[in-house]
Amino acid sequence: MSDTTTLAQSPDDTAKTSYHYKTGNQGVALDIKDFNLWYGETQALFDTTFPIQKGLVTALIGPSGCGKSTLLRSLNRMNDLVDGLRISGKIEVDGFDIYGKGVDVIALRKRMGMVFQKPNPFAMSIYDNVTYPLRVDGVTKKSILDDTVERCLRSAALWDEAKDRLHDSALGMSGGQQQRLCIARGIASDPEVLLMDEPCSALDPIATAKIENLISQLAGTYTIVIVTHSMTQAARVSHNTGFMYLGRLIEYGATETIFTNPKVPRTNDYVTGRFG
Repeated sequence: MSDTTTLAQSPDDTAKTSYHYKTGNQGVALDIKDFNLWYGETQALFDTTFPIQKGLVTALIGPSGCGKSTLLRSLNRMNDLVDGLRISGKIEVDGFDIYGKGVDVIALRKRMGMVFQKPNPFAMSIYDNVTYPLRVDGVTKKSILDDTVERCLRSAALWDEAKDRLHDSALGMSGGQQQRLCIARGIASDPEVLLMDEPCSALDPIATAKIENLISQLAGTYTIVIVTHSMTQAARVSHNTGFMYLGRLIEYGATETIFTNPKVPRTNDYVTGRFG
């Protein structure tokens, strides 16, 4: 992996964003270009521009209300469900704008697995949770479903704990197991990108450590974008980190640089705990 530096930050840290991120070796998964978003008359994101690298873990940090989750949900167009939504700019995947005319939003979301803040397993068996995305697509062949369950539960580090209870209710699992099950369900349709919105905020430290270890194992196979309030978590699991403040991306860089030698004073103030 290499680092690259582009735009320099202006003195008031609002006109430009500082970039010095890791590029990896797989290219760009998502290219965000001058992206703005409004909820009605309220603008939530301002001129957001940065690339998300394939196969790497990108963390979005910043104080509450800074636009992290709004940006994350823009990547698979979940914000389309909000009344009064308006956007400008582009988010490109493989060179096409996901907000362009004629885009199949359902197909787009299949390429973007989503894991939410609180575990949300369906009220059905462990087996049926994992296979749900395939069944929606009309896959019924038992051998394919069986192989998918084992593959995804192994990928989610859950196979050994669940293999003897596949037909038990997922609601009987612990919170940490449920979240790993949701990750297994999220990768069942073989997405390119895995979006995680504070996936550990409802978990205890032991379960959190398991999820973080899982994120590290999945990196490379998937591009992962994680929103987190925990700066230590971002430092542990991500390759690149974007610091957001008041709807703007202030700095985007290699994680170790963001936390040890940020280029922008406001970033330094946040990661050293002077505000937040």
